[in-house]
Formats: sequence, structure tokens, C-alpha cells
Amino acid sequence: MMKKTLCLAFLSMMATSALAEPTLTKGKISFAADFAAAPNQFIRTDGQKDGLNVDMCGEIGKRLGQEVEWTNLAFPGLVPGLQAKRFDSLCTAIFINPDRLKIMNMVAYVQWGEGLMVPKGNPGGISCEGKIGVPASYNACFDGLAGKVVSVAAGGTTNKNLQAQSDRMVAAGKKAIDIRAFDSNSEAIQAAVTKQVDAAYLNDPQAAYYISTSKAPFDMAFTGNAANRLAITTLKDNTELANMIVKALEAMRADGTYNKIVEKWGVAPVDAFVLNPQ
Repeated sequence: MMKKTLCLAFLSMMATSALAEPTLTKGKISFAADFAAAPNQFIRTDGQKDGLNVDMCGEIGKRLGQEVEWTNLAFPGLVPGLQAKRFDSLCTAIFINPDRLKIMNMVAYVQWGEGLMVPKGNPGGISCEGKIGVPASYNACFDGLAGKVVSVAAGGTTNKNLQAQSDRMVAAGKKAIDIRAFDSNSEAIQAAVTKQVDAAYLNDPQAAYYISTSKAPFDMAFTGNAANRLAITTLKDNTELANMIVKALEAMRADGTYNKIVEKWGVAPVDAFVLNPQ
């Protein structure tokens, strides 16, 4: 348990009403993430951790007066690891959905869309008049993937959304998308690089970051599908910590730190840090 003096110091700093003490290892808060997901979080060539969530949750930990510890785990193991109480919170590229809200507290903190990374020049001619917030406007893009092999990170919202589009196409009498799910976004990208697949379906910032930093011969056929809110999560029985994360984020927005982080990593801010948005 965190000492009462630490909780009181935090409350004084944040000028908020009293909150119960979260269950943390004394002096430390432990976050978990899949570090094969640049620019969300990744390991630099010098071995140091970097990325949107390293900056964001590192600052949250600082404002809670806690030393931050990280666990690097492939995405499919993150929620089970949290349920097993191996760490206090997930600070990774995890989207909010009804199933996850049943088992975790989720604090909305940034948002972005999903897109398709294809070989340069878009030889498959994948195109549509996509409009963020109007999922059906992207159907024509997915229709162009009938019978194509597409990589995606397993277990995430991108995987679920791609499968839903494939199911829609089959129901309409079209060929399914041949979906190849990998443990990480890095592996999904590598499958495209090595031409194991025709395209990779990724979160927009991850795809854009890879293309810009690697100078690889790829383009984005489309971006912006599914305006997704990302969350920092805790277990349902640790709402106290979730509330403290909200207060820390609000203080970060008030002094400009939050905006600097989202601008640095090219993601969109949220209007409010909502706990368990429906």
C-alpha cells in the first residue's frame, strides 16, 4: 500500500478532493506495454525505452510521486497479465471497447484511426472516400482486399475490425480477406516488408512512423478508419488508481505537458479524460 503521506502530498499538489489509496508497491507504479509498437512505445537502438506512452505514463508516475517500472510483453498477454496482478496498469496501444470495459477501468487519453499500408504506388488500386466516424465509407477500400493476404497484430481492435470487414464481404458473396495475425505490429509490418502479405492493417501513427523513419517503399492506401480512443487501464478493483491517473492527466493538460506529448508523437488529443466511457 502507498503510504498515507504520499497520497496526501499528491492531493495537495493536485488540489483535488480526497481519494482512497491505490494498491501499489511502496514507492513504485508498474506499467506494462508491448514495446514492439512504435511510436506508441519501443526500444531505441541504444536500448532505452521511448515513445508516446513512455512519455505519457512516465509523467503520470512522476506526478504520483512514484518510480515507474515497465514490463515488456506481447499484446495478447497484456490483459491476462493485468488480471494476474503482475503490474498495476496497462499503458500501451489498447482501444476502448465494451468487452474490455467489463474487466478493466479504462481512462481515455488519446485517439487515432486505422489504415492500410501497401507497397509504394498502391499497385492493388485500393481506394475509397473514407471519412472518419463513418465506418461504411471505408467499405470500398476493404472490398478491394477480397482474396488478398493482409497482416495485423493479433488480439487488438485492428484485428477485430479487419475480421468484421472480411465477414461483411463474405456475407455479400465476396471472397474473404486472408488475415494473418501476428503477435506484434512490428511482426505485421515485417511480413509486409518481406512480401509474405499483400498489405498490413495498422494504427495510423504506427504505419506513418514506420514509413517516415525507415524510408521503406510503402504508402498508405487509406487512413482514419474507426476513430479509436486509447486507454490507460487498471483492474476494476483499483478504481482509486484510475481516478488518480485522471487527475494527473488533467494537471498535465492544465500546464501544457499533455499537449506537448501528443504533438510530439503525432496523435490526436481527447476533449476529456473520461473514466470508463461508454
